[in-house]
Amino acid sequence: MSQYIQLSDSARRQLRRLQVTQENALRLWVENGGCSGMSYAAAIDPERKPEDVVLFEDDELCVVTDSQSAAHFAGLEIDYSDDLVRAGFRFYNPNAVHTCGCGQSFQS
Repeated sequence: MSQYIQLSDSARRQLRRLQVTQENALRLWVENGGCSGMSYAAAIDPERKPEDVVLFEDDELCVVTDSQSAAHFAGLEIDYSDDLVRAGFRFYNPNAVHTCGCGQSFQS
């Protein structure tokens, strides 16, 4: 089991609903953009690469990233909210120097 990041129970439930598994991993990466300079991106990816960094893995789920993005995810906490105003995944990054109001972009 690997836990480079933390997933809340609600995030884990939602990822299972989205059919994220050991075989269909959630791939996270960081790209330039957003209000604060960098933003998170994600996709379900059935192909693992030898250079992938495993951010989270347990008996059911796997979350991976590329080696260049990995440093941006150290200690990241992912939550999921289904509230009416702003439903979706929330990223809480302790390494972010600044985050935008929507929480989808950051500066490190």
